[in-house]
Amino acid sequence: MKPRVLVVDDDEQNRALLSEKLLLDGYDVEKATNGLEALAKVSSFLPDLVLLDVMMPVMDGYEALRRLKSDEATRYIPVIILTGRTEIDDKVHGLEAGAEDYINKPYSLTEVSARVKSLLSMRALQTRLRETEKMAALGEMVDGIAHEVRNPLTAIGGMARRLFEGETSPQHKLYAKNIIRSVERLERMLLRIDEYKSILTTTLSRGNLNDVIEAAVKDIREFIEGREREVTIRTNLMQRPPAINMDYGNLKIAIFNILQNSVEAIEKNGEISIESFPAMDQAIVVKIVDNGCGIGNEDIRKIFNPFQTSKIEGAGLGLTICYRIIQDHGGEIEVESEKGKGTTVTLRFHPAR
Repeated sequence: MKPRVLVVDDDEQNRALLSEKLLLDGYDVEKATNGLEALAKVSSFLPDLVLLDVMMPVMDGYEALRRLKSDEATRYIPVIILTGRTEIDDKVHGLEAGAEDYINKPYSLTEVSARVKSLLSMRALQTRLRETEKMAALGEMVDGIAHEVRNPLTAIGGMARRLFEGETSPQHKLYAKNIIRSVERLERMLLRIDEYKSILTTTLSRGNLNDVIEAAVKDIREFIEGREREVTIRTNLMQRPPAINMDYGNLKIAIFNILQNSVEAIEKNGEISIESFPAMDQAIVVKIVDNGCGIGNEDIRKIFNPFQTSKIEGAGLGLTICYRIIQDHGGEIEVESEKGKGTTVTLRFHPAR
């Protein structure tokens, strides 16, 4: 997913120039003409950074900044103030209100671009650190849950199966069967938790990415068999890709989980395509595209959060696991989706040196 930048300025020319430069830099851009409109756009656009003018009608930049930084949901969004007010007191006022940077007008678009890139990189590092801490805490928590649940679940499942085999009453057999199905669902969740624990340690060695993709595709074809849906899987893989440093087992889990999500997003008939190709910076790009139900804008930014799931079954750890594995491989993962039209997952890996 591209970083999102909100440009707030009452001058149309300034908005146009900044927006054009940021679009060329590869960001998603939204615009606002005053502080009040900016606050509304922050709620809907969810920017990763705000470029904020000070002197504006309706609500000035300082007031908008104060409101952003006083709200727990938006206080960590970095803000760069852009203004013609160059007095030291003005800068101090803006920085004390919570701005991360301050650029005087007239400014160089190249300088603005560099500062935006720097702040977004810093925010990405901070986010990754928080995610790492969250993952470690989650690992300890799920380990405790799995330990406490596994033994009584085994007893419940065993007793329910014995009741099912010995019962003659159709109604009682149905009750036992429902218990068995629920136990099996919980057992699958425990397997996913064990899977999460196993990926906390990654051992990298040189390997062929195509081997991993082909193994994951083979497993997903077996997963599809017997299900009430027809899913066509097409592959178009880069020939003789350069070796990457990878943990074969963990990376296969990540790609399989993405493919499984794609299969489960297809209600009856559909298609999944997997292709790999070289990028301009010599990275290897893997795109997985499905024509399933898609993900709404309100959910797309939460999909890597633990236990975030819209499925009826599952622990909600699939994409959390993927995110962790891809990060451990020094790669990147992006998800683009539209409700009712499908989802594209893009993975980037860097060749081994």
